[in-house]
Amino acid sequence: MLDWFKKQSELVQFLLLIIPFVGWVMELILRWSQVIEEGGALNIVVALVYTIFGWAWILGVIDAVLCLLGKGLLFIDVK
Repeated sequence: MLDWFKKQSELVQFLLLIIPFVGWVMELILRWSQVIEEGGALNIVVALVYTIFGWAWILGVIDAVLCLLGKGLLFIDVK
Protein backbone atom coordinates (compact mmCIF):
# COMPACT_ATOMS: atom_id res chain seq x y z
CA MET A 1 0.00 0.00 0.00
CA LEU A 2 2.91 2.32 0.74
CA ASP A 3 4.21 1.91 -2.83
CA TRP A 4 0.78 2.75 -4.26
CA PHE A 5 0.58 5.86 -2.09
CA LYS A 6 4.05 6.95 -3.21
CA LYS A 7 2.98 6.80 -6.87
CA GLN A 8 0.09 9.23 -6.36
CA SER A 9 0.48 12.93 -6.99
CA GLU A 10 0.93 15.28 -4.03
CA LEU A 11 -2.62 16.57 -4.49
CA VAL A 12 -4.12 13.06 -4.35
CA GLN A 13 -2.01 12.24 -1.29
CA PHE A 14 -3.22 15.45 0.36
CA LEU A 15 -6.87 14.68 -0.40
CA LEU A 16 -6.57 11.11 0.88
CA LEU A 17 -5.14 12.37 4.16
CA ILE A 18 -7.39 15.40 4.73
CA ILE A 19 -10.77 13.62 4.46
CA PRO A 20 -11.60 12.83 8.12
CA PHE A 21 -12.32 9.08 8.24
CA VAL A 22 -10.49 8.21 5.03
CA GLY A 23 -7.40 10.05 6.27
CA TRP A 24 -7.33 8.11 9.52
CA VAL A 25 -7.66 4.79 7.71
CA MET A 26 -4.93 5.78 5.23
CA GLU A 27 -2.67 6.79 8.11
CA LEU A 28 -3.19 3.42 9.80
CA ILE A 29 -2.53 1.48 6.62
CA LEU A 30 0.57 3.50 5.75
CA ARG A 31 2.02 3.43 9.28
CA TRP A 32 1.54 -0.30 9.76
CA SER A 33 2.85 -0.97 6.22
CA GLN A 34 6.00 0.87 7.22
CA VAL A 35 6.29 -1.28 10.36
CA ILE A 36 5.87 -4.47 8.31
CA GLU A 37 8.36 -3.40 5.62
CA GLU A 38 11.11 -1.88 7.77
CA GLY A 39 10.33 -2.66 11.40
CA GLY A 40 12.19 -0.62 13.98
CA ALA A 41 11.20 0.69 17.37
CA LEU A 42 10.48 4.23 16.13
CA ASN A 43 8.12 2.97 13.42
CA ILE A 44 6.26 0.80 15.93
CA VAL A 45 5.90 3.66 18.41
CA VAL A 46 4.68 6.07 15.73
CA ALA A 47 2.22 3.49 14.38
CA LEU A 48 0.83 2.94 17.89
CA VAL A 49 0.51 6.70 18.47
CA TYR A 50 -1.38 7.11 15.19
CA THR A 51 -3.57 4.12 16.02
CA ILE A 52 -4.50 5.49 19.44
CA PHE A 53 -4.49 9.25 18.83
CA GLY A 54 -4.84 9.49 15.04
CA TRP A 55 -8.60 9.81 15.25
CA ALA A 56 -8.01 13.26 16.81
CA TRP A 57 -7.42 14.47 13.22
CA ILE A 58 -4.56 16.86 14.04
CA LEU A 59 -1.93 14.22 13.19
CA GLY A 60 -3.59 13.67 9.81
CA VAL A 61 -3.58 17.39 9.12
CA ILE A 62 0.14 17.57 9.91
CA ASP A 63 0.85 14.71 7.50
CA ALA A 64 -1.43 16.19 4.83
CA VAL A 65 0.43 19.51 4.97
CA LEU A 66 3.80 17.74 4.85
CA CYS A 67 2.66 15.77 1.78
CA LEU A 68 1.45 18.94 0.11
CA LEU A 69 4.84 20.55 0.73
CA GLY A 70 6.56 17.49 -0.78
CA LYS A 71 8.23 16.36 2.43
CA GLY A 72 6.42 13.02 2.82
CA LEU A 73 4.75 11.86 5.98
CA LEU A 74 6.02 12.37 9.50
CA PHE A 75 8.84 9.82 9.92
CA ILE A 76 8.04 8.20 6.52
CA ASP A 77 9.67 9.31 3.28
CA VAL A 78 7.06 8.83 0.56
CA LYS A 79 9.07 10.36 -2.29
